[in-house]
Amino acid sequence: MRYNLIGMDETAANSRAWDHEVETGSAWARIASEEEIASARNGAPGIRVTVEKNVPHSWIGGLKGKHVLSLAGGGGQQTPLLAAFGCRTECLDASRRMLERDKEALERYGLEAELHLGSMTDLSIFPSSSFDSVINPVSLNFVSDISAVYREVHRILVPGGTFIMGIANPALYLFDDRMLAKGKMRIKYTLPFSDVKSLSAKELGKRLAKGDTIEFSHTLESVLGTLTGTGFAITGFFSDGTSFEPVDSFLHDCYLAIRAERR
Repeated sequence: MRYNLIGMDETAANSRAWDHEVETGSAWARIASEEEIASARNGAPGIRVTVEKNVPHSWIGGLKGKHVLSLAGGGGQQTPLLAAFGCRTECLDASRRMLERDKEALERYGLEAELHLGSMTDLSIFPSSSFDSVINPVSLNFVSDISAVYREVHRILVPGGTFIMGIANPALYLFDDRMLAKGKMRIKYTLPFSDVKSLSAKELGKRLAKGDTIEFSHTLESVLGTLTGTGFAITGFFSDGTSFEPVDSFLHDCYLAIRAERR
């Protein structure tokens, strides 16, 4: 395993935030269990790109033995599961602590993968047409320009390669997050939402001081239209919940999972 340091700009705040998330016990930083690893070794990896549902086996069943990038997929789950399944696995993540969770999981289970520290908008360390699949657990809401991610993913995939990604429904960003934490749905923001533009300087400063993530809602046009405009064909889709009943009872399609093929 090796770490590669790639220059980071707008991801710096979220890198620090996710380092903090590891320390506070984020569910995304929970190392895969022995049972989950055994299942992956037996051909059934429980790969998630959204909160609750695993992606269908038909999306990933053909990836055994293939070269796969776990993009922004650190945390001790997706990377070791893909390696246990038999993929030639690499992971790039902006959080050093999330990558350390991957390293811990790989060593615990005797698995191999290459780990890289960097921004998902800059994949220049990877040659063109070098991966059979890129799997991106929900994280596109942490970058302001998803078109940069799409272009880079398209470049590093082989023709016919798959991009499996999750993203938050833009509608989730309508609500006052402080009230939402109390189970109360109060619309506060217009869309598209941006922590940088939608919050006051004082509010943004408080979020940064607390180590919160900086997020962007994006529009469905930018999520789907830009994806197809970059040269992807959408070949699979499902929606998922948040595991938080007050939100799930109000909005069924909280997270969106997409499988796309590079043309």
